[in-house]
Amino acid sequence: MNASTFKLTKSPVGLKTLKSIERAKFESKAVSAERENLPDSMVLAVIFLATLYWILDSVLNIFFSNKFNLIAELIGPDLYDIYLRIIVLCLFIMFGSHAQSVINKLREAKQRLNESEELWRSLVATAPDMITAVDRKGIIRFINQDISQLPREKAVGQSFYKFLPQEYRYLAEECIENVFHTGETESFEVRMGTRIRPKWYTYRIGALRLGTKVIAATIISSNTTEFKQAEELVRYKELFDNVAEGVFLLNSKGRFVESNDRILQSTGYTKGEFLKRNITKIVEADQISYVEDMLNAVVRKKEVRFELNIKTKDGTIIPNEVNCRYVSYLGKPCFLCVARDITETKLLQNQLLRSERLAATGQLAASIAHEINSPLQGITALLSVIRMKYDTDKDLLNKLDLIKSAFVSVRNTVRNLIDLNRPGKEQKQPMEVNQVIENTVALIRSYLKKNMVNFTLNLTDATTKINASPQQIGQVIMNLVNNAVEAMKNSADFQNRLKESRSFGGDINIETKRMDDEIIITVRDTGPGISEKDLNRIFDPFFTRKKTMGMGIGLSICHGIIEDHRGTIVAENREAGGAIFTVRLPVLE
Repeated sequence: MNASTFKLTKSPVGLKTLKSIERAKFESKAVSAERENLPDSMVLAVIFLATLYWILDSVLNIFFSNKFNLIAELIGPDLYDIYLRIIVLCLFIMFGSHAQSVINKLREAKQRLNESEELWRSLVATAPDMITAVDRKGIIRFINQDISQLPREKAVGQSFYKFLPQEYRYLAEECIENVFHTGETESFEVRMGTRIRPKWYTYRIGALRLGTKVIAATIISSNTTEFKQAEELVRYKELFDNVAEGVFLLNSKGRFVESNDRILQSTGYTKGEFLKRNITKIVEADQISYVEDMLNAVVRKKEVRFELNIKTKDGTIIPNEVNCRYVSYLGKPCFLCVARDITETKLLQNQLLRSERLAATGQLAASIAHEINSPLQGITALLSVIRMKYDTDKDLLNKLDLIKSAFVSVRNTVRNLIDLNRPGKEQKQPMEVNQVIENTVALIRSYLKKNMVNFTLNLTDATTKINASPQQIGQVIMNLVNNAVEAMKNSADFQNRLKESRSFGGDINIETKRMDDEIIITVRDTGPGISEKDLNRIFDPFFTRKKTMGMGIGLSICHGIIEDHRGTIVAENREAGGAIFTVRLPVLE
């Protein structure tokens, strides 16, 4: 409809025009109907007149004993004969016209029937769904499309069941039999295609009746793949929302296409930011090739479990165990990954490894102690004899004292090795954590001042007691402070701060706070921090990065003491630089 027509229909004149057109159409239809009915009316009128004449003529003949004919008397014998011939001719004409009208109506009805049949066939032929008619045995009697690359002309006479997967044939047979038996509609679904690219079809079976008898079953096959994919999407979304672990989907190129809230919370990304990334962007550079190898393995094996360090938005590395499967999502092959944070598991594994190493170290230390102490006892006894024999030689006695002190140092070292695996000897007692820290700091204050290190305490105001050995807890604090001083003194930043005429070259802060049923002690420094590759090894026995006078047992002893007190000790790097050691100990109820 153009603009002018639209304006016309909207105006009053246009409305009147439309109404007049509709009235004219209606009148023309009425005239056509009258013309169609005209021959019938004329036939009825002639029949009526003939009947009336026959009745009058019969009545007059009865009264006059067939000796009087009214029409013949009125018009004369000659015209009466002509009159009869005209009446007969009119009757033939009227009956012929009526017969022609009946024939025309039959032709029109047949034409309409043919048009309806052609329209029905056109609709069936162009229908997007496959329409099939089968008999009770499942033999195809009509089909509107090619099926399984077989022309529909050749499909007629074939068994409908042969075109279905084997596992669905019994279901189709049962449904068709029920339609013939009950006349009620049946339906079933069929899954075709590959596992990666499946296609779903819904078959609706209805009864085709002749009167009350079911003569065939009509089967309408609809492709419901998109609907199934929508259902699959809803199912995946429910899975994503309800799984407690991080879940995400990757396409064949490793790009994120879907994720749940848990993985977003752990990585710190918004959903829009996350879906713009590739998995290679959230892992460390040295793991990119490893991820690609794992995804290729998933394609081959369909499911693979592997460990992956996921990098959060702020750069934090979180170890995860990823279970990856090769699935179809919205008709496309994808990788479905479930990532579980194994930070705590890794911590427990490391603690177990350290315990095993400490046990091995204890066995080694016991063997070494036996081999060293025996000669030391003999040498110590010999030194005592020499001292008694040359008690007047002061120079010799001084040298003997030096030798004895060296032997004592060797003995203490061996003792530390033995105590590394069983550090707790002192009796544990209820003690105030803050008091032990303050006493330890008082002992090393001059040492810190001498090394140009500033020291601050930020202790909790709450009275917090633990069941521990004050000497051992003090030893842990002192070892951590000494390590921090050593690390800062060897850093370039420490020397630069001293060159700038500052009073201190580094800072150490000790903080305590109560959290639930634990007391948390943190020791922070402004040193160079700990190398990432050394973070998991610094508590191992004999591991050290000190160039001189480093035996690598100080932090191992601290770890053993804290474990003996049913606590944990963890080392990590500060974002602002430096290291931070966190000690957690259970509070005494």
